Amino acid sequence: MASAALLVGSLGVAHAEPATDDATALDFPADFKAPFECGLRVTYSTYEGHDHNALDIIRADGGQDLGTPILASAPGTARLTEGPGAGLVVNIDHEGGWQTRHYHLDTRTVEDGQRVEQGQQVGTMGNTGVSSGPHLHYEQRLNGTAQEIVVDGEELAPYPFGYHEKYFTSTNGCDGEQPPVEKEETSLAYTGPEIVSNGESVELSGTLTDEGDEPVADRTVSFTLGTGDSEQVCEGTTGSDGGATCVIDTVDQPLTDDGTVPLRLDFAGDDEYEASSHETELRITLETELEYTGPASIANDTAAELSGTLIDETGAPVADQTVAFTLGAGDSEQACEGTTTADGAVTCTVEAVDQPLTDETTVPVSLTFDGDGFYLPSEASAEVLLEYVTGSAFGLSADIPVLGLPISIGPAPESGEVRTAHAEETEPSCLERLGSALVTADVLCAQVVSDTDPTAATASANVSEARIGLAGLSLIELSGVEVASTSTCEEQVGSVDMTLKVAGVPIEIGDTPDLEIDVDLGITGARLVVNEQIVEEDGSLTVNGARLTAPGGIDVVVGSATSAAHNCA
Repeated sequence: MASAALLVGSLGVAHAEPATDDATALDFPADFKAPFECGLRVTYSTYEGHDHNALDIIRADGGQDLGTPILASAPGTARLTEGPGAGLVVNIDHEGGWQTRHYHLDTRTVEDGQRVEQGQQVGTMGNTGVSSGPHLHYEQRLNGTAQEIVVDGEELAPYPFGYHEKYFTSTNGCDGEQPPVEKEETSLAYTGPEIVSNGESVELSGTLTDEGDEPVADRTVSFTLGTGDSEQVCEGTTGSDGGATCVIDTVDQPLTDDGTVPLRLDFAGDDEYEASSHETELRITLETELEYTGPASIANDTAAELSGTLIDETGAPVADQTVAFTLGAGDSEQACEGTTTADGAVTCTVEAVDQPLTDETTVPVSLTFDGDGFYLPSEASAEVLLEYVTGSAFGLSADIPVLGLPISIGPAPESGEVRTAHAEETEPSCLERLGSALVTADVLCAQVVSDTDPTAATASANVSEARIGLAGLSLIELSGVEVASTSTCEEQVGSVDMTLKVAGVPIEIGDTPDLEIDVDLGITGARLVVNEQIVEEDGSLTVNGARLTAPGGIDVVVGSATSAAHNCA
């Protein structure tokens, strides 16, 4: 035998190399075992700059590394040494020039030069020397050169650069029996959405990891939403990242007082991994319903208090939520917001309504609730009436179909048909004189004035002088004719004021509507009515100052005014 050589390793420790002879130097030991007790599952790694073919090993069963027994991989002689980097060291010289090294030990249980047998404890795992935590630095050397590490005839190379990528289970001390199968613990975590909605699909997801928090791939994870008769189950297979997903096509879960539904993730386990489960709770979002409860009609230039209610799918009121109201559309939109009260009611005010009058005389109003983490969005719409007025007025009209000399005058001056939802004034130019030899009038004016606060329209006509002198008819003279028709949402009022003479005789007219002048007009069937008031089919009130009708189609009106208010609440 050649004498032993003394080498200094990279961790600053002196090593006595075993004596060898050339005949046996390359003979590999018959049975290198893991340096751990029977059945212990461990994980190993190396790192950049680490001694070549040197491994750091820790437990993979979740047990405490510090104090874990370290056993001899094969029979040999113990050599004790230590250094500032390696800490407490036990090397074992084996036959054929082989040596195993064990660094960073916490304790040593053999003496220097002591004969040890395979499976005999030589120390405990520790954290001595330069070490970031309890572990075993392990090497297998031949004639002083580190070799690729082999355990139970299996090469461990290539070595991972992190724990929990590769593992092995020790058979040391198992007396030829298979070591007990020690399954690795697993953990499940839920990574999917925290909110589900009845009637909608949901993709559930989770991750499966081992006890070292490394992903476990190609395993089935089941997801159970709800309990009892309401259980909905789907399954997914983990990928390389340990993630699994599955889809429940239509969530159908009963509503609970706290608005949650249980979710359970299950992994059934297998020969390598223990079963695990994870429970959590998801929130169920509720559908909501908005309803408009505000005024049926609104008026321009006035405040409109819009209102509505917000309830969930169970009919319960939804409180403390913002609802947006929009009155009108396009360029005419006016918006406001309100917050629901405990009974789900919400109001907001458009301070000054300003909406165009359409053919439909309505204005759209919309309500929008954007939803939150618990309540789903909802919308509602309605049409509200827009208050508006109509009106018209003229000074004089006459139809006198006399044979040989038919006469048709006016109506003039005429305002035309006024239809508006805004405050405005329509007043054509007055006429100084209008008429013919049979019917004449002086200084005739007509006007329609509308207002919005409150909604109102006043149509008026004024004629300073008028004279009706038909053949065979008593002369009718009128002066100071003032005719008005006023309509609001509360009432309609007509009025006439004038001075009237028939055949030169003054006639008292008072303020009685539809006053028929009871005098002989000289033509059988002729009628003269003062303050004639007619309610039209559309609700308009027409007031004629004085109206003469006679056989043959004679119809003469002096001063006429018509007004109406529409869509009143």
